[in-house]
Amino acid sequence: MSNEEITPLFKRESSGLRPYSDVYFLYATLAVVTVSAVAFSVGLLVGKSVFTTKSSSQAAWGANVVDGGTSVPVISWIDEQLLTTNIRNNLQSLTILPHIAGSPQNMKLAQDIYTQWVNYGFDNVQLVNYSVLLSYPNTSNPNVLLLKNATGDTIYSAHTAQETPLTPGENDSTVAMPFNAYSGSGSATGRLVYVNYATIDDFLYLTTNLSLNLTGRICIARYGAIYRGDKAHLAQTYGCSALIIYSDPKDYAPSGTLVYPNGPSLPPYGLQRGSLLEPEGDPLTNGVPSLDGVFRESYSSVMASGGVPSIPVQPIGYGDAIYFMSQLDSISAPNSWTGALDLIYCIWQSDNNANQTFIQVNNYQEQRTIYDVIGTIYGQVEPDQMVILGNHRDAWVFGAVDPNSGTAVLQEMARAFGTLRTKGWRPGRSIVLCSWDAEEYGLIGSTEWVEERQKVIGPNAVAYLNVDIAVEGSTFVSAAANPLLYKVIFSAAKLVKCPNPGFDTLYDEWLHYNPMDINGTIEPNIGNLGSGSDFTMFLQLLGISCADLSYVNTTSYAVYHSVHDNFYWMSNFGDPSFTHHQAMGLMWFKTAILLATTPVLPYDPRDYAISLQNIFASFVQQYSDVLQNQNISMEYIADELEQFVTASVTFWNQLQTAASNTSISERALRILNNKLMNLERAFIIPEGLPGRQFKHVIFAPSSVNSYASATFPGLSDAIFSALHPTPSVPPDWDEVRRQSDAVRVHIRYATQVMTQPGLEYLI
Repeated sequence: MSNEEITPLFKRESSGLRPYSDVYFLYATLAVVTVSAVAFSVGLLVGKSVFTTKSSSQAAWGANVVDGGTSVPVISWIDEQLLTTNIRNNLQSLTILPHIAGSPQNMKLAQDIYTQWVNYGFDNVQLVNYSVLLSYPNTSNPNVLLLKNATGDTIYSAHTAQETPLTPGENDSTVAMPFNAYSGSGSATGRLVYVNYATIDDFLYLTTNLSLNLTGRICIARYGAIYRGDKAHLAQTYGCSALIIYSDPKDYAPSGTLVYPNGPSLPPYGLQRGSLLEPEGDPLTNGVPSLDGVFRESYSSVMASGGVPSIPVQPIGYGDAIYFMSQLDSISAPNSWTGALDLIYCIWQSDNNANQTFIQVNNYQEQRTIYDVIGTIYGQVEPDQMVILGNHRDAWVFGAVDPNSGTAVLQEMARAFGTLRTKGWRPGRSIVLCSWDAEEYGLIGSTEWVEERQKVIGPNAVAYLNVDIAVEGSTFVSAAANPLLYKVIFSAAKLVKCPNPGFDTLYDEWLHYNPMDINGTIEPNIGNLGSGSDFTMFLQLLGISCADLSYVNTTSYAVYHSVHDNFYWMSNFGDPSFTHHQAMGLMWFKTAILLATTPVLPYDPRDYAISLQNIFASFVQQYSDVLQNQNISMEYIADELEQFVTASVTFWNQLQTAASNTSISERALRILNNKLMNLERAFIIPEGLPGRQFKHVIFAPSSVNSYASATFPGLSDAIFSALHPTPSVPPDWDEVRRQSDAVRVHIRYATQVMTQPGLEYLI
């Protein structure tokens, strides 16, 4: 079914939706730059008197700051305040030593940030600690990966004890050995099978199309496409005895690029560390904060439930991988499975090849203390309402890109906020800065804080703005966000000068490199949120609108999670001028200021309507035949969506009326803003998605790729399970019906939030 065939269902032409119009951008920008001059062309759907009793002064919202005796907009004042020299110095200081979570160096960095934020004059700074289970390589008994001949003699030994140091500083004794956190410990011996990226489709191809039995095989996969923890989970599910993950040069050292230290690409023995943990947060206290004295599950029970793999898993570089991949001598790999190693890619090691692969993983788990740093500047109009900005501090090694490009920017923003405080400035809403710990292990620091503070954060957080990696490339901005934040992100991008020639603003560059057609309007592409960074539990547990921002290239950066992700790489290849760090900092800061100083939150509910329309149209196009065969109708979801579209237009008109009134009553303002905040929260299903810790019925991490976003996730998972039954799990089309109902009723809940009466009864 084509989109054109679905369109009449939504009556788009009569909905009044005009995505991303000029008014759309002006709403957020003008409300801050000149709050008293905000004006929109609106129909007064609600009497003006409703909005005009006892409002706070517009100046109290903090759109302006008095600097040198002159009142200037904060959103333009900041342009001269974030300095590239400071960001560069911050990054160099942060990355001088490895600082894996749970290490003394990472604790020292937390203490340094705490002290700096106190000195900057933040109203409240907390060093919050949690005792959590982390995983480490065994330095006294390193992991081993060997290729042995028929008589048991070793014919090749992989570099599993250390990456080859290539620049000064890399040969540090505190560099973590190559490992995958939470891998199963133990050994395996056997023949190999190549599983491509180890996605669910790859395993289905091997077991269904090729009818291969993978039981007892050691599988070798290349990094990329999906989260490495999902690779391990699927390998174990399909009976593999161990998993080797390598970085293929096609993905990490493409032909024609120079490898580190002469260029940005990954050298032969560089490799990617990373976690395999499936649930977010401390693995032993899933669902509750890891406070002293809380009940902790046994690690064996976490393993039995699938939270961590039981099979051994080890990462290697492509310099090692070629020795193991060359053992595969039968069943030619499809073209899409072919990488750039100098060999013919095959899938199967035949019985004619008597060589055996031996893997021994000796990782261990240990309870360690981690430290979040939380700094708050309280608002003077709505101090209970929070705009939260976060970045994690811990790194697998030096972390110049991931995450400390973001940390270096966060620190410079903190200094700027401190300067504003010395001038007597306060925002209308509180601004909270967060330096998270143990993100790399499974978003642990942020998850524990959200779990502990959920009854405060849940009702009061306006938005969470995440910058994990500020700069991994220098081509254009990349963003993923909930639809309510599209407007404010575009507005902020339009207010930042582009550091690259040929474009006036970040918005212009972003639109050029990554455009998207949204109902006939071309705008920069904003992706949906999956997981993989600290926004996850804000959205998935509490229904807080979130965004994740970064400066990127058209390809991912190659030294990800390796010893070569260091200051040398960033200052030579990533962003030598640090102007892209500065630009990302300005965009991050201005997004926060728009949210913290605009009386009526600069959200457009019509954006959610457009997003839901597109999601539903794509869903019907993909699954209509399957659902019709089971006599499952999408008519009820379509009806609810039509009501949502109508409500979003009416609500938008109310918001325009309010935004144009400079003396809006505080009670009316709170009613409108609560509706905007609760719109996202309406999509949270209290019991959670089936078998998962996530609760958002519209957007959630894919069940087979935690990095990616799945839309209508419970419904999509139910259909997938019904289409791919197993002997122990037969098709359950009633579960599909139940999940369809969940989508329907939560769209209905969101409509009810927008249409709830109240304003007309204010005195």
